[in-house]
Amino acid sequence: MSTGKEFELITSDGKSLYGKAWVPEDPLALVCLIHGLGEHIGRYQQLAHHLNKSGIALYGIDLRGHGHNRGTRGHARCGDVWDDVESLMKHARLSFLDVPLFLYGHSWGGNIVSNFVLRRNSSEIHGIVLSSPWLKLSFEPSNAELKLARFMSKVYPAFTKSNGLEGSFLSRDPTIGEAYQKDPLVHLKISAGLFAEATRNGNYALQYASNITKPLLIFHGTDDQITSYHASEEFAQLASPMSHLKLWPDMRHETHNEYGKEEVLEYISQWIVKAVV
Repeated sequence: MSTGKEFELITSDGKSLYGKAWVPEDPLALVCLIHGLGEHIGRYQQLAHHLNKSGIALYGIDLRGHGHNRGTRGHARCGDVWDDVESLMKHARLSFLDVPLFLYGHSWGGNIVSNFVLRRNSSEIHGIVLSSPWLKLSFEPSNAELKLARFMSKVYPAFTKSNGLEGSFLSRDPTIGEAYQKDPLVHLKISAGLFAEATRNGNYALQYASNITKPLLIFHGTDDQITSYHASEEFAQLASPMSHLKLWPDMRHETHNEYGKEEVLEYISQWIVKAVV
């Protein structure tokens, strides 16, 4: 299995971000992937390999404050990340000018991608894939947590605390959670500023989902203990007729790392291939 080709992405404000690309010969589609909170692009090697078998290239970066990159762990301004999404798309386009491009976001990455599509010029985008997107959480934070987050996001946005994520939340396969917790590039931090922005932006995406004009695949496990699959249902309904919703019964947050992941990966690949035609 290819480990991918590393590259350096220079952002619009001069930052250096770590990137990886998995590119088959003569790809029929490009996917630019935005990962979730606390993780990194290296965790998507299996997805990349499966996409490559269907002739689909995958490009991704470690987001600010994540993975190989410098910066406060778990802290980034969403406007900066939207700029980074655009820079990633331009980087992928350097090699493949005429190949349909898809934006793919998992969890917080789904929050980023949905808002990017709704707020920025998306003429380059052929289609959208949202995996367990953070539109709403699957639980309600306590009033004390919400008050602290609101206060600190105003006075000290980079203030971080544990996100409370447990490895078992990701998948029913215990090896996934164990590998996550042992991964030196993974962190369990979230800043007050990022939490406040992501919460507002999730609500924004739901409010304006009807403005989606690109083919959209949104999928979610029904046993997700992190992000709400009901919010994904709502988003898909509002974005209709452009959207296609797929719920995976009993699967948790990372459906691409679940028992039965082969079916999930094949579903994603085939949807992209059909959307290209």
